[in-house]
Amino acid sequence: MGAAEPLEHALVRLGAALAGRVAWETRLAWGRRLGRLWWGVDRRHRRIAQGNLTQAFSDRPQKWVREITVANFEHLGTTAVEFGGMFAETPESLLARYRFEGRERLDRVLEEGRGALLLTAHLGNWELAGLAMAALGYPVHAVGRRLRNPRIDAWVRSMRERFGGRVIPHRQAVRPVLRALRSGGLVAFLLDQRALSREGVPSVFFGRPVSTNRGLATLALRTGAPVLPAFDRREGAGHVAWCEPPLEPPPDGPAEQRIRELTRRFDRVIEEAVRRVPEQWFWVHRRWRLPKGMTP
Repeated sequence: MGAAEPLEHALVRLGAALAGRVAWETRLAWGRRLGRLWWGVDRRHRRIAQGNLTQAFSDRPQKWVREITVANFEHLGTTAVEFGGMFAETPESLLARYRFEGRERLDRVLEEGRGALLLTAHLGNWELAGLAMAALGYPVHAVGRRLRNPRIDAWVRSMRERFGGRVIPHRQAVRPVLRALRSGGLVAFLLDQRALSREGVPSVFFGRPVSTNRGLATLALRTGAPVLPAFDRREGAGHVAWCEPPLEPPPDGPAEQRIRELTRRFDRVIEEAVRRVPEQWFWVHRRWRLPKGMTP
């Protein structure tokens, strides 16, 4: 373990401890300031976000791009502070800050007893959305990557599972996902980040080629479990979690063709959600860099 890792862990725990000891509105203000500071000092990620927004919204003036970039950093700072302070929250206090749209769609699907796959993205406060679903009593599982710092990874996992949800490491996730579905659970996939060539299929996002993980489409076609798009957005001092109708699988055909077609449909749905609140997506990620050897 490198010498920096215990320090990183200590700083994260200290920040969380401070966030948990102030009022929610104060956390939001701290988060905006943290994001504005990040925007000011991190030239590399500022350039990535502005470049991504410029190409995704080529019809918008640069003034709008700059304003959205600043708002995006403020949003991401707020997202981090909100999550860090969650150790001080109860299920009731979190749910008091949430409004739900389309929850009946999810309930209707779960009544069938096959479980469900959730298509989601790094939009709004995705971490709080998972906690809110667990706080409502839904059997939520989220497939995700481990963090590089094992101490921070363990702490983040404990926060994510605070209200009963479960985290499934993305490597060798198939069996745990199948068990969760058989038990009638929900399995969420954050599908909006660049996939490695061995994990991805070529797709399109905001009109540009991307590599998107094939796992969700593969599991949906293999199991027949319904796929529901579900996202989060910030509204004022609270949040809205919304669920859209299930996505129909493509008609019969070659397996690889169906996986690609369904994955492209996933990316279109995520794009539509991002367009609703463009300042609340993860623009600092190099989403559009194709893996070596992958062609659109």
